[in-house]
Amino acid sequence: MENAKLTQNAEVSKHIKAAGKAAGTMLAECRKAADIAAKQLDMKKPVSERIAEIVTAYAADFAGLDHNVKANFVSYLTIHAVPDAPVTITIKSKDESGEIHTNAADIISKPLSKHTLKDVAKQVREHAGIGRASGGGRKPRQPVAKPAATFPAAPDMTDETAFLAWCDNLSEYLLDAVYRPRIDARLIEMGLVLTKTAKGKVVKGRASA
Repeated sequence: MENAKLTQNAEVSKHIKAAGKAAGTMLAECRKAADIAAKQLDMKKPVSERIAEIVTAYAADFAGLDHNVKANFVSYLTIHAVPDAPVTITIKSKDESGEIHTNAADIISKPLSKHTLKDVAKQVREHAGIGRASGGGRKPRQPVAKPAATFPAAPDMTDETAFLAWCDNLSEYLLDAVYRPRIDARLIEMGLVLTKTAKGKVVKGRASA
């Protein structure tokens, strides 16, 4: 089954790229991008898939930008994706303090700090059943359709040869129009995002052969 490729909205791309240029306005630009992209959310799809479809469509715009740009965009988009999710935020200021109990649709219209944004997105994911509740252990693994015959099944992790062979084919999954959104969806469930490094940038670290 083939997935129809989502058409990019130039306004979303513009705000994503602007967020990568100025740290001071990063949250504001990510919010603007997510507000517009939210109109492209397919609310008939499972939550993680409706988010991943948007993130995948704008993957090229995130390339080479600070990883926080994508993370903030995904957080705002997650809040948009489940508007009826109940959320709680804590207010601490010289004028007032306490908790506000509301829903995602209401909170998305308020100015949010990076910390509050991350916390609200986490609450939304947990409400939607795509995140790990604090102290709740791992959520039950959902059945996953077997991959097409052209791709190897996930290997026995104790068999190093099979695992390395699977890793060698990983790029095919990431470049596949059907598998990539599923990979992004699973990472979003885990609170992770996959970001491509800028061309020519060296990623520091060490790989084991």
